[in-house]
Amino acid sequence: MITFLRGTLAEISKESIIIDVSGFGIEVYPTKALLASAVVGEEMKCLTYMQVSDAGVAMFGFASESERDFFMELLHVKTIGGKLAIMLMRCLDMARIVEAIKAGNVSALSVPGLGAKRAERICFELRSKVEKEFASVGAEFSAAGGVSSFDSFVAEALAGLGFSHGECARAIATAKAQADDGAAWTEESLLKAALGVLQRR
Repeated sequence: MITFLRGTLAEISKESIIIDVSGFGIEVYPTKALLASAVVGEEMKCLTYMQVSDAGVAMFGFASESERDFFMELLHVKTIGGKLAIMLMRCLDMARIVEAIKAGNVSALSVPGLGAKRAERICFELRSKVEKEFASVGAEFSAAGGVSSFDSFVAEALAGLGFSHGECARAIATAKAQADDGAAWTEESLLKAALGVLQRR
């Protein structure tokens, strides 16, 4: 079993990334957190899970052990396969998913390919598990007042201007670090601050 990959990021496509590992281009389906740190041409390491099925072999990539553990829990839900589980984790922050499951908020889990019935099943089957093993992840999201959603919006807006996912993530983090303590962010103010960081490079 391949548990992690280390190599140079060669390409980012709509659904996957290609990591050059000793001359071999390995396709990996990443989570949102892993994708946010990915910069073409730079070395990266990601934790992985390789799934072999009738449809073929797929490699899924994660930024942390907790992400991989959570992905494995999603696979235990009936009718949820690897591609659908990673789609959910690529579209939404893990903290947002955890909080939605704890609250039974089916609409918050709306992503391409995941209908209401499957979302309900995820909430029903994983709620107790999430409350026991991933409670701190959801708590971080709640304490941040949903700031992760601002980050996602701003990152997508900056990416639309031609910046890489890694550049966007670093610019957002820098903008927050340079701000006064207790600054009340809006999508517009965070976008303006992050763009200012990128323009000063």
